[in-house]
Amino acid sequence: MKHIRKLIECPACKGTGLYSDFAEGAGVAVICSQCNGSGSYEYSYSYKDFTGIKKINDIKRVYQKGTGYKIGLGKIILSGVGEIDMDKEGVSYKEFLAGKRPSFIEKLECPLRADQPSCHKIPGFVDTCNHLNGTWIADISKCKNRHNMKECWKRFHKGGE
Repeated sequence: MKHIRKLIECPACKGTGLYSDFAEGAGVAVICSQCNGSGSYEYSYSYKDFTGIKKINDIKRVYQKGTGYKIGLGKIILSGVGEIDMDKEGVSYKEFLAGKRPSFIEKLECPLRADQPSCHKIPGFVDTCNHLNGTWIADISKCKNRHNMKECWKRFHKGGE
């Protein structure tokens, strides 16, 4: 186990020792709560050198994400989703160890909830989501177009619309 300690510029106040944002009026600052006004911060962490991926003996399948659902092996039935054969989703643990990565379980979530960063990289994708929802999507899980996730995934794989 290796341990590193280094005195760095406080990331909260950028080395000033003071904090001034929307809650403080013009010309007013408060003592930075992260560095207590010193402008510095002791960055400390411990780590082990990576020597290769470690195996877990009792894992059978690997999935991208559960996106808030409890997932398991075999056929599962989810209210509002239906049946999903989890043995056909994801990849086997052996495939994962060989470098294969699972795709998203498209029946569980729309692309925006499953992989928001990628959706934002597709020109117009999120704008179309907002349009299909009828307004800006503040809570992705409450999208009014949720019943149409299959079409959203087609749009995602196609690279937007």
